Amino acid sequence: MEITLRAVLTAVVSATLGLAYPATDAPAPTAAAAAAPCTTGVPVVTAGYTINYAPAVPTVAFQQGYQPEPAWAKGHVVGTYTFGVPPPVESGFAYAQFKCQYYCNGSPGAGSFFVNYAGAGSGSVGSYCTCFDDLLIPESFVENNQTIVGAWNHICK
Repeated sequence: MEITLRAVLTAVVSATLGLAYPATDAPAPTAAAAAAPCTTGVPVVTAGYTINYAPAVPTVAFQQGYQPEPAWAKGHVVGTYTFGVPPPVESGFAYAQFKCQYYCNGSPGAGSFFVNYAGAGSGSVGSYCTCFDDLLIPESFVENNQTIVGAWNHICK
């Protein structure tokens, strides 16, 4: 292999131009690509299904169930989905929460989710999954007439 003066000068000029004119900067991330809000905590296993979110438990004991405050929920919803609940209801609902976490993981910016069960008396049986762009604050829950519910906040990685 023969190294010539021309080959050396070509390499030096190419390297110099690369330093003088660096590649363009990558575009700034969009709002949709922003990191989801998160909290500390550890995943929970319920009926054999791992929920990789921390439970958001109300600070007040509600006798008839609870839900996120409706005006707050309306302003922060980023996705909804309805999952079936196979019998028995307890493990079927755990499976619906397990599935809801993966649905919400696909919703950009989702920081929490809430699942509530609608039984046979409601006209349609299923679990309603709602993803939110902010954390569920335990003090902000309000009473509701559904007792099979789950509220979960994204855990920081």
